Amino acid sequence: MDEGSYGQWCLFFDSTLSKFGLEVHVRSPTSPDERDREWRMVDSCVVNWILATISKGVFDVIRRDCHDAFSLWHAVEGLFQDNELQRAVYLEAELRSLQQGDMSMNDYCTKLKRIADQLRDIGHPVSEPSQA
Repeated sequence: MDEGSYGQWCLFFDSTLSKFGLEVHVRSPTSPDERDREWRMVDSCVVNWILATISKGVFDVIRRDCHDAFSLWHAVEGLFQDNELQRAVYLEAELRSLQQGDMSMNDYCTKLKRIADQLRDIGHPVSEPSQA
């Protein structure tokens, strides 16, 4: 998973958690006295889902101190939302300077959409006038 696919990954993962009623494992911390055997088993499944769907690079950055789904989820989220202003400036510059060059029209439009999606994912959507 890279910056361009974080939003897609998050949407897919949220949908999967909702499908199985497991949002609580990533939305709020669970106190140690509430972590019974069943909770730990389900939480381990969510941790495995997260670890199985992220890239090796993301795994290497976030795995250290994340022992439950809540802390792992927030470590991934933090990795992609930290420094959002700097990333927004970089992505906006990339968007404005992008030229089609030898890319096909499909590849060019896909790249524009990917950058716009990345900006939206970090809270800096491309405005309507900028899309013209």
